[in-house]
Amino acid sequence: MNVLNYKKQERTIDVLSTNTQYNHRFKKGPLMKLMQSSIFTLFTCAALLIVSQVDAQDYTTWELPEGAKARFGKGRIKQMQYSPDGTQLAVATDIGIWVYDARSGGLLKLLTGHEEAVNSIAYSPDGSTIASSSWNGIRLWDIATGRHVAALKANAVRSIAYSPDGNTIASGSNNGPIHLWDVSTGRLKTTLIGHTDIVSSIVYASDGNTIVSASRDKTINLWDTTTENLITILMGHTDWVTSVAYSPDGNTIVSSSLDDTVQLWDAATGKHKATLKGHHHYVNSAVYSPDGKTIASRGWDGVFFWDLTAEKTKATIKKSVRSVGALTYSPDGNMIAIANNDGTVSLWDAGTEHNNGVPQSKYALKSFITGHKKWADRLVYSPDGKTIVYGNSSGIHLWNAITGKHEATFKGHTDNINSVAYSPDGKTIVAGSWDGRVHLWDAATGRYSGLPRENRLRPSDTAHNGTIYRRDYVTSAVYSPDGKTIASAIDDDTVHLWDADTGEHKIMLIGHTDLIYSVAYSPDGNTIASASKDKTVRLWDADTGEHKATLIGHNDIVYSVTFSPDGKTIATGSAYNDNTVRLWDADTQKSKKDLRVRGIVYSIVFSPDGKTIAAGTSNGVYLADAATGAHKNTLTGHKSSVEAVAYSPDGRTLASTSLDGTMLLWDLAENLKVKPVQLVGDFNSDGVVNFSDMVTAFFNFIANLVTVMKGVEKAAEVR
Repeated sequence: MNVLNYKKQERTIDVLSTNTQYNHRFKKGPLMKLMQSSIFTLFTCAALLIVSQVDAQDYTTWELPEGAKARFGKGRIKQMQYSPDGTQLAVATDIGIWVYDARSGGLLKLLTGHEEAVNSIAYSPDGSTIASSSWNGIRLWDIATGRHVAALKANAVRSIAYSPDGNTIASGSNNGPIHLWDVSTGRLKTTLIGHTDIVSSIVYASDGNTIVSASRDKTINLWDTTTENLITILMGHTDWVTSVAYSPDGNTIVSSSLDDTVQLWDAATGKHKATLKGHHHYVNSAVYSPDGKTIASRGWDGVFFWDLTAEKTKATIKKSVRSVGALTYSPDGNMIAIANNDGTVSLWDAGTEHNNGVPQSKYALKSFITGHKKWADRLVYSPDGKTIVYGNSSGIHLWNAITGKHEATFKGHTDNINSVAYSPDGKTIVAGSWDGRVHLWDAATGRYSGLPRENRLRPSDTAHNGTIYRRDYVTSAVYSPDGKTIASAIDDDTVHLWDADTGEHKIMLIGHTDLIYSVAYSPDGNTIASASKDKTVRLWDADTGEHKATLIGHNDIVYSVTFSPDGKTIATGSAYNDNTVRLWDADTQKSKKDLRVRGIVYSIVFSPDGKTIAAGTSNGVYLADAATGAHKNTLTGHKSSVEAVAYSPDGRTLASTSLDGTMLLWDLAENLKVKPVQLVGDFNSDGVVNFSDMVTAFFNFIANLVTVMKGVEKAAEVR
């Protein structure tokens, strides 16, 4: 808006303020309504900006692999770190590094480029650069621009750390050596030899003269950075040492281990000072609070906060938080960011004198950051194609297939979800779980119901003295095509048929000699196929439960089985020593084709028209011509094994979920131009909701106001 327009605006407002008639019209007429509407829009934009910075749904189209049109979920969190000035929070995941505004939770950047999952990150001391490590090397990123600025040719890197002066990066390898790299040149400076196994954690002393490293060889090594000699070896842990860190005053080293303990060591002498016991299942990391009064240790059983101020010989647990994937303290020590296993990051008050130093949840009702889901084991589209559902240990997750919005999470299970499917009419979602139940939810309301617990007992195959134990993991559950029956596989090597309306148990199918991974109905509902660890696929009469045939040919675990839409072909996928998709004639039960696939085959689906087979494998999504068996394409972009695949009902989109914690939607339609989701509040249409949208909305408001004022002024002149 130029100065002339601004002066005209002032003059127009003056005219209105001195004319009673126009004042009346201004208050009651369309001009006032427009102003009210515009002001409302402006404030709505501001509100949406704040909300969007928390929800950050716009990430779905960021840094997508070729052929993908959306990514739901941001990946499993591996590590988090605040920037030195505390303004940013970097979150390392399988797919890259998400950088957030540490105050608002607004998503700033996604740094991608590693071929493998990111396992460690470190800010440079001046905060200008982030270093990230992966199996295939170390990358340096300019944090202001998000640009990749350098790559260090290291192999099998498991941990990294900056020296205090920022000139050197130390990296720990998968087989023991520690490499020191010159940051300015990217060249290897030296190699420290001492560990004999994975180096899981590295940290510099504040003066830069010492490096401490932790290893799976159960030892902690202290190195002199000047002489490059090993100073001493700290021994006391009885299992993998997972992390090491210095106390703020530099006098103590804290270590964590899979032996369920946290141990303290004198940094100068290496003498053991104390052992903190309380965890019951693996300790993955331990860090000091910036004031040195607390140690936060993270294990599979949650986070324990240890009070170091009490006049006791041992620290005491002053609080515990369960289900945590990662944590980090802010530099000022006031906040703790905690990554939860449900895919969110929460902010905690680190504790003050008012609450005896006990950490308190800062946001009781809303998580700080969302979207970092765990892996999903199964995946399905709703019959109308509007919803995608997948299940994992945190629940059944419903995503809007059009906008990418996470719409709901259904709960009721008590353990990991192994399978998920819709009823034919789309009204019910069924899931099988490790908790031994088949779970049912109303797809519209989320109302929960479930079939009776499958409570079978059998002698253990591995326990001593014939010990009896429960084997009741539900590995797969599906509806019959008419929706009247649910077939579920249980890990006592049997398949159970249930009345879908009453929950009454109908038939048990017995014949497999090992775990059943997958069950499927033929399109006409007459046959049930079951795939097993016993390397076979069995066919059963769906009404009587009678065994009809056994498909023999795979030489390893058969993970998946499915029927073609016309029911004439059965496709099966196998693992490890087999790595094939086999096609069988459903009538004769004879093998038709063997498709050699690179990697383990975890899941198989036919396209709705039956012309293509899609297989989720350990090396991507494999696509083959269903008639000829010819390989058509492999969709790569996930950073881990593809556990499940599903076609949209119209066949234009293929969804895949992976152990990397994300779901990708692949565009399969020729010449279909994918339009990015238009975000609410994205007033400048740049695909991101941020401060610039407020500016755009404000100037749009002013421009509209000026235009209307001109119209009012002209109308006044005419009168």
